[in-house]
Amino acid sequence: MKTYSVFMQRTVAGAGPAANFTMTVQAINSAMAKATAEAQYPGYKCFNSPVQVRG
Repeated sequence: MKTYSVFMQRTVAGAGPAANFTMTVQAINSAMAKATAEAQYPGYKCFNSPVQVRG
């Protein structure tokens, strides 16, 4: 598993208090990181590619 940083942006007005935020997700690849993050926060989308966190 790799750790990815995902920038989420709100697409539904009533989805939550934050317009956008960055979160970290553990996944096998960037596509799965994006899918995992979007599944955890309905109403938010990841428009950019997740970035792998080095460390």
